[in-house]
Amino acid sequence: MCVWWRQGQENAVDAGAERFSVRDGTLSIASVRESDAGTYFCNASNSEGSEVLELTLQVWAPLSVHVLPPRQTVDVGKSADLACQVAGFPRHQVSWLKDGRLIRGLAGPDDGAVGGDPGGRVRLLAADRLHIAAVTKEDRGMYQCLVRNDHDMAQGAAELRLGDAAPTLQYKFIEQTMQPGPSVSLKCSATGNPTPHMSWKLDGFPLPPNDRVMIGQYVTLYGDVVSHVNISNVKAEDGGEYECEAESRAGLAKHQARLNIYGPPFVRAMPDIIAVAGKVLHIKCPVAGYPIESVVWEKDGVVLPNIMRQRVSGNTLTIENVQHASDQGTYACTARAKHAHAAKRTVAVKVLGESPASLTSLTSLTRQGSRLPLFIGRISWEE
Repeated sequence: MCVWWRQGQENAVDAGAERFSVRDGTLSIASVRESDAGTYFCNASNSEGSEVLELTLQVWAPLSVHVLPPRQTVDVGKSADLACQVAGFPRHQVSWLKDGRLIRGLAGPDDGAVGGDPGGRVRLLAADRLHIAAVTKEDRGMYQCLVRNDHDMAQGAAELRLGDAAPTLQYKFIEQTMQPGPSVSLKCSATGNPTPHMSWKLDGFPLPPNDRVMIGQYVTLYGDVVSHVNISNVKAEDGGEYECEAESRAGLAKHQARLNIYGPPFVRAMPDIIAVAGKVLHIKCPVAGYPIESVVWEKDGVVLPNIMRQRVSGNTLTIENVQHASDQGTYACTARAKHAHAAKRTVAVKVLGESPASLTSLTSLTRQGSRLPLFIGRISWEE
């Protein structure tokens, strides 16, 4: 005779119970469940004596894993949560990976920050729940939850995307003053999502063609853009206000600083300017050379400002409430240095009236959202 009982239970296994049966000393369990796992004892006895047989039943089911949500878009600075949903058993080990690499040093729900994460920014709320606080660009990618036991292994994956983030300049070049001859490099780096496009200007215009000027840029692994302007054998006429501009659909960031090269005054050629009547017009004199004692604006031989609507600040002439009759014409800016050195350039200003016909002629020059090409001129006004 054989009597079966289970470790931890006082009574023998009921051979007539649901799913359990004993026949000829054999214990049968139908529709095995995870809860049936454990140690079982068979006490076999006859007239000669008795003997106890110990058996261990291990129950497992194939593992399957899903990470939820399977795809999410999170703005930089916000938090993200990933849940590992597991079917099957047992679950001996749960690991988290990012882009195929194990995420090391994860802080648990009751742990402090570990693994080089001083803010505990990436941590486990539970073994199957990953929390990322203050998401950065480095956090985007594919996350995997890997579950294994002695018999099986399975994984699920989810993608973390970044929402739009306006460009920000991480590195900006500074104002420099130098002698002519050596080389100089101006550098800007920007971050943002999507990766911003970087461009350069000199005194408000794209850099003029020059064999001594080279513009280069590259994008880092994390999508930051690094751009630089290298100028070899710098000359006085290379001086001016340089500007780097990072732009994407999420916004724009820019920075300006002067490069001063010792030498006589030099004024770069200016394209014709188109102004709109009633608006404010800014005209900047693109001065190079250093040091510059003064910049003087004139119109028709008369030094400006000569009316209340005009003012000169540095090398910029501002005209408020532009008038067709009095403000259209040719302007001249003269840059002077010591020892009677001077340089002069003129620029033509055309004033468009506010009539629909005039504005139509303006829009015909350029596609909506684009800038006027330099050979046509530029528009500079504000409300």
